[in-house]
Amino acid sequence: MQGSVRTHLAALVALVVLAPVAGAQELARPDARETPAAVAAPAAPSRDAASVAVRAPVAAADATVGEGAVAAAQFGRGETLMIVGGAALLAGLIIGDDAGTVIAVSGAIVGLYGLYVYLGTN
Repeated sequence: MQGSVRTHLAALVALVVLAPVAGAQELARPDARETPAAVAAPAAPSRDAASVAVRAPVAAADATVGEGAVAAAQFGRGETLMIVGGAALLAGLIIGDDAGTVIAVSGAIVGLYGLYVYLGTN
């Protein structure tokens, strides 16, 4: 018992002492980093400024997206029903027993109806 406590204490001390010098999260030395170019702050809050995601720079010409590209990115009613039906079918198979069977059969019905709607509209 006494040796175990000493081992844990030694490991804790080593972690506390060596953590700052390890630099595990550091990609480059501070003196080797380049300073980013000065970017003018926007005059008003914007959606881009509120986002914390990493983004690639976008040219001004690429920033405008036509309505056709937005419409192509959305699912139709039939496609949505097929996805929801497939998810319910899978969930019902995972659940199993009588309740899972009901969910799986319901999901299959919704998925098949979605297929009917999809094929009827195209």
